[in-house]
Amino acid sequence: MLQSFIKKLCPKFVLDKYYSFRFFMYRKYNALKHRQLINDTYRHYHDVAERIRTSGDRPLRFASYVVFDSTFGAYGLMDLMLSQKDKYECKIVVIPDTCRGVEHLVDQYNKTKAFFINKYGKDVVLDGWHEETGEFLDYSDSFDIIYLANPYDSMVNEVHGVQYLSTKNVLPIYINYGYTISKWHYTNVESNMEMSLFFKYYVDTTYTLEQVKKYQLAHGKNTVLAGYAKMDSLYNEQANEKRDRLKVLISPHHTIQGINQTLDLSNFLEYYNLILELPSLFPKMDFVFRPHPLLFTNILNTKTWTQKQVDNYLLNIEKSGIEYSVGGDYFRLFCECDAIVHDCGSYMVEWLYTGKPCCYVVKGKHVRKQLDILGNKALDYHTLAYNRNDIIAFLKSLEKSQKPSNISSEIQDNIMINYPNVSNFILNNLLSKFEY
Repeated sequence: MLQSFIKKLCPKFVLDKYYSFRFFMYRKYNALKHRQLINDTYRHYHDVAERIRTSGDRPLRFASYVVFDSTFGAYGLMDLMLSQKDKYECKIVVIPDTCRGVEHLVDQYNKTKAFFINKYGKDVVLDGWHEETGEFLDYSDSFDIIYLANPYDSMVNEVHGVQYLSTKNVLPIYINYGYTISKWHYTNVESNMEMSLFFKYYVDTTYTLEQVKKYQLAHGKNTVLAGYAKMDSLYNEQANEKRDRLKVLISPHHTIQGINQTLDLSNFLEYYNLILELPSLFPKMDFVFRPHPLLFTNILNTKTWTQKQVDNYLLNIEKSGIEYSVGGDYFRLFCECDAIVHDCGSYMVEWLYTGKPCCYVVKGKHVRKQLDILGNKALDYHTLAYNRNDIIAFLKSLEKSQKPSNISSEIQDNIMINYPNVSNFILNNLLSKFEY
């Protein structure tokens, strides 16, 4: 009634000012609410941390909540803790992805569980979900610190999210599972409440830290510049054997058309036939096909392909002689392969640690506009391919003269922070005093 009355009496320019003022006050009110929640949460963490520090000589109880084995960023941290069992009790808690349908949930959950049991043994792995009853299991009272390998509360059940854990007597932390290279991440993820509710958020580069301070609701108060822990595992990795043939890694991203309008990187639907042709075009090369773990899930969910089409494509991959790679560990591939052709996000930066040739397949003319500072700097070290002929030209250049490994001083100084001892840094920092 009041709004209808105001519209009749007031001219448009007055109404515009009125609604602008209302929107401004709404944002101001929400900002105050967010700030209050964040400050209350940090005070709570201060008390929890003090209780843990003064809890005596018992081992620190640490858990990793993991949805996808491929996005787990704490292998080095786990190895350090498992080697010091007198100081740490650590577990992997497998939690389900609840936002992509039941069939995907069961399949992905069991794959992730099997991977970690194979890697760490049954005694280390706990179920976060009971398949028979459908119950989501809450371990928030069982641990002192919980590392969330997934920062998106919308992807998991409430009891496995940071907003829930922030109200319990436990310290949730986050370590990036992949380099952040897109503006989309900052405007759609960093700006969400979840990223400000972690006890500590370990960031990888100075570029990332600058962006987090700009977009995060807490303005980076909970961040620690640590480096990229995931890459510690690369340092001790070695290729299985010396080879006479060149080996190339092919890695398409999952952001096919229709999945995300502001992060549109994947060229798979344009080049899937070319991938199958590569062994015949380059008979003296070996190829490894390693798609992003969500690529075929997204293709099915958007009804772009049927399950039969996906199965047939993977069968053709096998028939063509291309190795199909899945699972969490891929640094062995980084060591074995002589070059990469991809359109992925974090690979854009991770591959730079090898110093080997890299080709980025560009989707459209505006890829750099989608990327943040780090993404654009990483792209400067890639050969850019805009079409089929560019990809073929890159592979032909490998045949003619393979470039030696080369890591620039810029990469070493600004990206490879604390490498290969990032996990040690984080372990020593976990319970250190933190001034918010």
